[in-house]
Amino acid sequence: MTTISKTIRSASMLLLALAFVFVIGCKDNSTEPLSSQEYDSEAAADMQATAVGTDAGGAGVSFGDAMTLSTTGDIPSAAFDGKSATPQTRTKSFDPVTKLHTLLITREGHKGMFDFKADVIYTYTFYDVNGNAVDSIKKPNTVVDKIVMTVSKQRSASKGERVNVEDSASGTWTITNILSGTPILNGNFNRNGSITFLTSNNANRTMTHSMSITFSNDTLVKKDDKDGKYTYLKGPATSHFEATTPKGVQIIRDTKITFNGDGTATLEVTRTSGDGTVDVYTIDVKVGKFIKKLR
Repeated sequence: MTTISKTIRSASMLLLALAFVFVIGCKDNSTEPLSSQEYDSEAAADMQATAVGTDAGGAGVSFGDAMTLSTTGDIPSAAFDGKSATPQTRTKSFDPVTKLHTLLITREGHKGMFDFKADVIYTYTFYDVNGNAVDSIKKPNTVVDKIVMTVSKQRSASKGERVNVEDSASGTWTITNILSGTPILNGNFNRNGSITFLTSNNANRTMTHSMSITFSNDTLVKKDDKDGKYTYLKGPATSHFEATTPKGVQIIRDTKITFNGDGTATLEVTRTSGDGTVDVYTIDVKVGKFIKKLR
């Protein structure tokens, strides 16, 4: 073999070796490891509990506002924090042409290990039994049976027993069946931002996340518990959760939710980005925390 041939052969082998190293170095690290999939599902359950929990500053706060709006025609300027009512700042406007009410209100709560504060923007419109937009439930000779409302929370922080969250939230809800005394809620709720876990299985893990929840014919249930007034949902919902860890691992979970109307909910969490296993949990939607894994 000539010197030139040997040189070409050596160069070719070097290129192949470099190519192999490049492929190994560029290996996709975004795949969710099997060893962490159960804990990733628990993380999704924790986030969903926080997202809807009242004491955690989740959607439960707005469920209470929606319930009061459907019965009194107004959103109260005070929110219950345990047994006491905490005054909240508010700015309200009304467009007599479109019949749209707009309310900017600060909601905050401090109870035990749960602490939250957020500026919330509500918009809502009342509709009578004939589907016409009207000024208010309180207007004489007006029979309101539907409310269309939106909720938007700009960047806000929530601290709890198991997670600390900083994110934004938005939702669009239609409340019907008001005249029956058992209002029905349909619509969606979205949250996105960052979350830090404080649990034994996910201690000090951080993720960026986005989550959407779709509510389907859920009854609004108001209860006067011994430590405050709460509004719960009773009925089904579904959610889609996506998160990314600092190492670039992508976590996707799709969940079937059953709200029990008593301050708890059951989550059937599918490991969408994993092996497809369904993990089942119960959560406390009154407080906003994970309770336990059922299977």
